[in-house]
Amino acid sequence: MKSTRTHHARSSTSTARLRIVPAAVALAALLAACGGGADTATPTDGPTIVTRGQDFSEARTIAQVYALHLEGLGYPVEVLTAAGFRTEAIAALESGELGLIIDYIGGSLTALAPDAGSSTDADSIMEVIRPAYAELGARVLDYAPAIDGDALIVRGDYEAVTISDLDGLGAVLGAAAQCFERPQCYLGLTDPDVYGITFGDTRTIEFGPLLGEALRAGEVDAVIWNDTAPQIGVEGFRVLVDDRGLFPAQNIAPILSEELISAYGDELVAAIDALSARITTDDLVAWNVETDLEFREPVDVARDWLEAQGLLG
Repeated sequence: MKSTRTHHARSSTSTARLRIVPAAVALAALLAACGGGADTATPTDGPTIVTRGQDFSEARTIAQVYALHLEGLGYPVEVLTAAGFRTEAIAALESGELGLIIDYIGGSLTALAPDAGSSTDADSIMEVIRPAYAELGARVLDYAPAIDGDALIVRGDYEAVTISDLDGLGAVLGAAAQCFERPQCYLGLTDPDVYGITFGDTRTIEFGPLLGEALRAGEVDAVIWNDTAPQIGVEGFRVLVDDRGLFPAQNIAPILSEELISAYGDELVAAIDALSARITTDDLVAWNVETDLEFREPVDVARDWLEAQGLLG
């Protein structure tokens, strides 16, 4: 069910979806004159670009960065309340509920081609996921320099250095529920053909800061998280070396529906690609510090970054 619409605001976002109204009519006319074809819409008269972040802080910020930037260029954009994770995002893209999602390419690989095997090479992953998304009526655009890698994280005083070192230690593993179903997560860690680790116990923990809290409190010995989590540096945690290459490359990449590409043409694709090229791993870490440690709203973090980069229109 769709929820109530509101405009972007600096106040805290609620369960309402955010309605972004196009505000740059003059800019839209200029863009149309500079390259819009006769068969493509100008930003102000085309279909609304509906997007939604996955339900954790980094993904919510990323969604707002793309949405606010496109709004500044004059495109009509609607941001739905963050919900679910990759599975739900891909399903919503396929159904037409969403026209733009931003995902981590290694995660898309696992979801769409689970038998393809892991790869640390981003271009190799793109060769697999591009046709997979094409079958869903969508196109994977250029990936960003920004990488949020999967990571197995321990406290600083834990004796393991590599993931292989965990074997025989009886470590208690904490991870989100989805991890226990994925070959490039728990299944790979315990697979004899990959790591073959026998954990002393496991705990299902909501993805995000609660993983770090459980690790700090000693409730678990290791957690599957992301290596852009700011708590790693703050708490003195360590990322174990993935010595057998379980975790794939995880650059962020936008996936856009072919319907929107048909409506707006190459101008929209170029605008999104140009934004992606500006986003770095350091940016992800900085955004996470602001949302997870300073408790700022993702929309405010996104707006401030875009303003600093001169990308808000």
